[in-house]
Amino acid sequence: MSALTIRPAVAADRPWLIEAMAAINDHERKLHDSRRPGAECAEAYLAQIEAAIARDGGAILLALRDGKPVGVIAFRIARGDVAAETDDSNVAGYVSDLFVTDSERGNGLAGRLLREAERYFRDAGLRRMRIGSLAANTPAVRAYRKFGFADYELVLEKRLVT
Repeated sequence: MSALTIRPAVAADRPWLIEAMAAINDHERKLHDSRRPGAECAEAYLAQIEAAIARDGGAILLALRDGKPVGVIAFRIARGDVAAETDDSNVAGYVSDLFVTDSERGNGLAGRLLREAERYFRDAGLRRMRIGSLAANTPAVRAYRKFGFADYELVLEKRLVT
């Protein structure tokens, strides 16, 4: 397999990043009816991620194989103000999005991207790193647990309309 590089995303990557965000949303839409079609929301969603990173710190990193994008991770520093939580729990690294192309799945790329985010958070002096996933996204949950994530909080949902 050829060499893989990971670098910060740049403006020229934006069309591929929008495609990746659409793919993430389309995948999650198959798992839960709360998601809009990726084509309808990917550009606005990417803009929200970029704004949060600009405000809070963080990055969008792109993985490339032979110059072609094959994965992306977006992460930021999440700050809360929950009186019941410790100071180091109120400030944590948060991975908002992680995408790996079909051709790269199972090759450890998700772990490499997560290690880059972890390095960023450690360098920022953070003691916690968090990631979210739809409960029905079992492949993602399995990959995150393999990387060392453990259940932290569970949000349950009850449908009020049938």
